Amino acid sequence: MAENKTLNPQQIAAIKHLTGPLLIIAGAGTGKTTVITERIKYLILEKNVLPTQILALTFTDKASHEMEERVDVAMPYGYTQMWISTFHAFCDRILRNDAHAIGLDPGYRLISEAESILLLKKNIFEMELNIFRPLGNPTKFLDALLIHFSRLKDEDVSPTDYLKWIKQQKITGETEQYLELANAYKKYEELKIKEGVMDFSDLISNTLLLFRTRKNILKKYQEQFKFILVDEFQDTNYAQNELAILLAGDDKNITVVADDDQSIYRFRGAAVSNVLQFKKSFPKAKVVTLNNNYRSTQPILDAAYALIQHNNPNRLEIVEGIDKKLKSHSTATKRDIEVIHEIRSEDEADKIARIIKELTEKKYQYRDIAILVRANNYASLIATALQRHRIPFQFLGPGYLFQQEEIKDLIAYLAFLTNLSDSVSLFRILSMDVFNIPYIELNYLLNFAKRKNLTLFEALFNAEQSFLKPKTQEKLIKFREMAVRHLGKSKKETAGQILYYFLVDSRLFETLNSTDSIREERRIQNIAKFFDRIKSFETERPDSNIFTLYEWLNLMLQMGDSPTAADVDVKDRNVVNILTVHSSKGLEFKVVFLVNLVADRFPSRERSEKIPLPDEILKENVSGDSDFHLEEERRLFYVGMTRAKERLYFTLASYYGTGKRPRKTSPFVYDALPKLLKKETKNITQQLFLPEILSVYQNQEEKQEEKVPLKLSYITFSNLQMFDICPLHYKAKVIFNLPTPTASVQSFGISIHNALYNFYKQINEGNKPSLEKLLEILKKEWISEGYSNKKHEQERFSQGVKILEEFYRTEFITPIKPLGIEMPFSFVLKNGVKVFGKIDRIDKKGSGIEIIDYKTGADNPKAEKAHKLQLAMYALAATRIKDNLLNRRPEDITLSLHFLEGNTKKTMNFKQEDLDKLEQELIEKITEIEKSDFKCSKNVLCVNCEYKILCNTN
Repeated sequence: MAENKTLNPQQIAAIKHLTGPLLIIAGAGTGKTTVITERIKYLILEKNVLPTQILALTFTDKASHEMEERVDVAMPYGYTQMWISTFHAFCDRILRNDAHAIGLDPGYRLISEAESILLLKKNIFEMELNIFRPLGNPTKFLDALLIHFSRLKDEDVSPTDYLKWIKQQKITGETEQYLELANAYKKYEELKIKEGVMDFSDLISNTLLLFRTRKNILKKYQEQFKFILVDEFQDTNYAQNELAILLAGDDKNITVVADDDQSIYRFRGAAVSNVLQFKKSFPKAKVVTLNNNYRSTQPILDAAYALIQHNNPNRLEIVEGIDKKLKSHSTATKRDIEVIHEIRSEDEADKIARIIKELTEKKYQYRDIAILVRANNYASLIATALQRHRIPFQFLGPGYLFQQEEIKDLIAYLAFLTNLSDSVSLFRILSMDVFNIPYIELNYLLNFAKRKNLTLFEALFNAEQSFLKPKTQEKLIKFREMAVRHLGKSKKETAGQILYYFLVDSRLFETLNSTDSIREERRIQNIAKFFDRIKSFETERPDSNIFTLYEWLNLMLQMGDSPTAADVDVKDRNVVNILTVHSSKGLEFKVVFLVNLVADRFPSRERSEKIPLPDEILKENVSGDSDFHLEEERRLFYVGMTRAKERLYFTLASYYGTGKRPRKTSPFVYDALPKLLKKETKNITQQLFLPEILSVYQNQEEKQEEKVPLKLSYITFSNLQMFDICPLHYKAKVIFNLPTPTASVQSFGISIHNALYNFYKQINEGNKPSLEKLLEILKKEWISEGYSNKKHEQERFSQGVKILEEFYRTEFITPIKPLGIEMPFSFVLKNGVKVFGKIDRIDKKGSGIEIIDYKTGADNPKAEKAHKLQLAMYALAATRIKDNLLNRRPEDITLSLHFLEGNTKKTMNFKQEDLDKLEQELIEKITEIEKSDFKCSKNVLCVNCEYKILCNTN
């Protein structure tokens, strides 16, 4: 929704509701995010509720980040530790603190779906399976078993509950299958506990177990959270709903924001009945309906309303007797929905491309346009048509990251290293532009290998052949030596490090950075994202190597794992966006194409789960004569329609693929536009003539994607310091997030910081301090990455022990119980940019406080300016943030740097005029960064810079 300066009466009623349960029925584009943000602001500013007393739960990471950003902008000052997160992140935070109370390790490792499959695969013969472990293909049901177990968690069914239900049934072949599944479920849960891991469904189920069995812990959180807000309530599953009800407690100050017409995640366990049953759980709940739409024009809204009426009576409008018809406040020109009906699917795709060209030549930018597909595999024809017409686009579907050419190259190199006989992968690598080997000579080499019955890698050892030019021979020998070198290193080093060596040794990094094009920047950013995924995998798998990583990547490719549009900002590029309707949820575009609108595509055919749950244990409670699948598909169509702000196109074709029978128009088209039934024609548009078809292939100037000016949304002290040292380093690290091997100094610093944090945490929990305990924690928190060798690591560990021994000797003569440790904060500067940071420790000092930051190194007089800047930023935060602990006058704040090496302390104080001056300097620095050309500074530190290959610094 576009931000409005004035709120309507319904929004105000929702914002100012104070106590008791509240159900906000927020139709598409009615400003629900604004209402949630303003409600949080109202509770804090008008009703003096502390930020830590508000819990806001969302469905996606993107939604929680957006809410945080909105709250940041809305609040006139900063805050600390507000609980805005997804359900899963909230439960993770709870369990990290309190999992020990139910016998679980708070240091558990959170595993992805791919890692869950690997775990089950590794232990499949420990399961008591027969039907679901056929000996001819024992891994056949792996993914189906995991989906089954996860769905049981969604329905709040434990292994004990499952077994109890089975014992109540008559013995049949079906119950024997369920008994086998229940025992496997029980075994899988035991296996995860033994391995010290949890999957995402465990986060919810274990938090429920914690709250139900440890009433004192539940009470602690009920007393802390005076107000609970749940966004996208229609997307919650039964277990998440139970969690929200438990947290609401006796006060029942729970606000849920929902639109039952946009419930589209039933395949993930989401239960639209949660919304329909809310009033039964909270009979005294107040209901506020938001139906003033600030996004779409009235013709679009009227058609969407006509469509969704076909889901009656299983809608809140009928159940609650309310009016959910949306009223448009859009000032855009009212246009009817356009229906494009072509003969072949190729014609449909081409017509979409031609319309986009017309639209962008007149009024719209590419980023204003979205093409929504029901399933990812329907996007390829449209993508091909856009390519032919030289229209820039991005497709955000499963495997999007892994399907980028530069990522395929890295995966191919990994495939080759794990299997030297993989000539296909090696041929792809040798074909890369960076090696500049003529394609025809590669073909000669490949044919030579086939004639001699050699692998392509073996043929490289015969590179000195007369049919190859001397320059080509030289390049092939150089590549061979590099590959052999990397193979040798792979025995001791991680796959991520090997791939990093490949980027450097092949000079791929340097090549990509040498051109100032958006395309190359995108390739760099994709590589950075890929390495970020590898780093996450390797952090959780200390034993990882090129083989385990390649196995994991293969699983990810099969599963289509990738960031969805819900978790990426589709507006950061001026390109047409192709995405699934599911991924479009929460987004809006001026122009939307809903495509492939024929029966069996949209609505899709119903696909039952491989291992369905017994109906008797499902908690979904909807009218017995309803068609769950068709209603869900219709809601999905409704979501797609309501993404459009100004123009909406329905497109379809009579024939798809090699099909010989014409396809029927989707019934949803007629639901939305009933008048079409009377005047439907077989083909609304004509076939193209040959000259018009061929014109697509004529030389056309490729549309260059516009470079988006850098606009900072946040800063940190470390980022500012990095920019001052070298702008190019800042660009590589902060903007591109380019991968580098972990440095030993970084591992050492984090190990010491984590040891001190956990030590003080135990003191604050009432444990007696001891040097033995501190050193035990260091050993547990020690990070082994980045050291030259084992001896180097041992010497650094000994140094860490000495540092902490000296620290303990001086600090615990009279033990101090800190007021706060590892305290994250954020506040907003006058220019709207956020400042993020984390305070290591806060102590009481007289009537004021002392803020302490640990430095693992020794004091360096040359860093005086940087030290002053860091402490001044902490002081500014402490005066801006309305928190019980902070919210101080400058004269009541002492700021110290504690240098652990040498055990010295540097203390500073600031006046208000110092902080005012600092804020202005920060704003000027932000402007400098945004306008920078990010050239290398040629600083003396560049000699040892991990990015020196980018600037050829000697």
